[in-house]
Amino acid sequence: MIKPLTPSRIDDFAHVLKSSASGTGCWDLWPRLTGAEQRERGLDGPKRRAALAALAKRRRAPGLIAYRGREAVGWISVGPRLDYHRIDRSKATPPVDGQPVWVIPCITIRTEARGQGVATALIRAAVAYAAERGAPAVEAYPRAGDTRVHDEWAFYGTEALFKKAGFKKVRGILPVPKGWTPRVTMRAAGTMPRT
Repeated sequence: MIKPLTPSRIDDFAHVLKSSASGTGCWDLWPRLTGAEQRERGLDGPKRRAALAALAKRRRAPGLIAYRGREAVGWISVGPRLDYHRIDRSKATPPVDGQPVWVIPCITIRTEARGQGVATALIRAAVAYAAERGAPAVEAYPRAGDTRVHDEWAFYGTEALFKKAGFKKVRGILPVPKGWTPRVTMRAAGTMPRT
């Protein structure tokens, strides 16, 4: 079962993040705000949780949560590209064209639920959620290639994962500063075939 994040599901979101290498530090704000924006707003500690809860009150959820029974086992962030300031300004993820795409900047699956299709289901659900809200396409910026990476950096996803979910590569690796993660741009049309 996959549901949009609402204020009543914030604890479920936290449960998913607890099994990730980065813990609950991000609160889905890292892709949305630059470091300077977060400092300006004083978003640290409990304020980060409150900021995500405020986003969850909007008519359009900031992402979706996957459940196995009553336990939250996965999270995917999805929304209009312009909602994600860090993504919009990154040299690794510049716009491909002028389409008002939605983006999937990250996906997190609890350790015990990995390798069971949760990520693919979340990606497909995110594309459907975006399409229902008028998105012409959804983009993702996964790590180039399919080499296994440390869990802390797995939140980008891989080319193979997004290809399996119906995405196509629309741009290869761009030159980025040394130490940056090599990424590709993949895109899915606003409607996804059900399999």
